[in-house]
Amino acid sequence: MRILITGITGQLGKSLIDIKPENHEIIAPKRDERDLTNTQECENIIKENKPDWLINCGAFIDVDAAELNKDIAIKVNAHAPAAFAKAIKKQGGNLIQISTDYVFEGNKRDLPYKIDDETNPQNIYGYSKLKAEESIQKLLFNKRNGIILRTSWLISPYGENFVLKMLKLFHIKNQLKIVSDQIGSPTSALGLANICWEIVNLKNKSLIFENNTNGILHWCDNGQTSWFELAKSIRDLSKEIGLLKKNVELIPIKSCDYKTSATRPKYSVLDSSNTKKLFKISGNDWRVNLRNILEKILINKDIHNL
Repeated sequence: MRILITGITGQLGKSLIDIKPENHEIIAPKRDERDLTNTQECENIIKENKPDWLINCGAFIDVDAAELNKDIAIKVNAHAPAAFAKAIKKQGGNLIQISTDYVFEGNKRDLPYKIDDETNPQNIYGYSKLKAEESIQKLLFNKRNGIILRTSWLISPYGENFVLKMLKLFHIKNQLKIVSDQIGSPTSALGLANICWEIVNLKNKSLIFENNTNGILHWCDNGQTSWFELAKSIRDLSKEIGLLKKNVELIPIKSCDYKTSATRPKYSVLDSSNTKKLFKISGNDWRVNLRNILEKILINKDIHNL
C-alpha cells in the first residue's frame, strides 16, 4: 500500500517511520515541499500521489500561539484536513486524522471522555481540530473512509513536547513552578504510531464503525496524572537512570497562577476502551512508556544538548 504521511518531522511522524511496516511504500513530503495553509496544494498532494492511506500528522500544535495566530491555525488544523478529505472523496483512499483531547471542555473529574461525549473546545487549537473532525465526518461518512484518532499529552524523544522541555529546564533551573490542577494522560508517540499502523493493516475496516458511526477512536497511555506529577516523574526517573545529575525543586501551582493565552481543560482523560477492544491490546501505563522515552533520550543526549 501507498501511505502518505504529513508532518513527518514531528514526533508522531518520526515515530511512524521508526516502526513502519516493510510492505508499505511511504510518501513523506518535507515541510518545504507542501503548504498546509494552501487548500489547493493539499488537494493536489492527494491527486498526485494517489495514496491508499493518508496519515495526517501535520498540525499547528502550539496551543498558546494558536490564540494569537487564529487564521493560520484554522487553515492548517481545519481547512487542510477538509481539503484532504475532499480530494480523497474524489480520488479514493482513506484518511487517519490525528485529533486531540482538547476538543472537550474538561469539566469532568472522574470519568474519562468517551468517543461520543459532547465536545466543547475552550481554545482555538481545540476548536480548529474539532472543525477538521466535522469536515471529515461530513465528506467521508458515506464510504466510511475517514477515521479520527484522538490522543492526549503526546511525548517522545523527538520534536517539541513536555518531556524535552522539562529536561532542558532542569539543566538550567534549580526551581520550577508546575501546574497541578490539569489532569490528563501522557501518551507515547510510538504507541500512537503503532495504533495508526494497526488501523492501516486492519483487514475489515468496517469494524471501526460498528457502534461508532462517526469513525472516532481514542488512544492514550493507561493511567492519568497532572503536569506537576508528570514533571516529578520526569525528574525522578531521569536522576535514576543518570540523565539528570542535580536536584530540581518542583512547586505545584494552580492554573490561575500560571497565565497563558489559551484556556486548557482541567480534565481531559480519554477513554480508549473502544480501541483496546478493537485491536485486542491492553496498552502500557504512562510511567512505563516515560521510562522508555527517557532511556532513548539518554542514549542520544548529545542530540538534545543535555
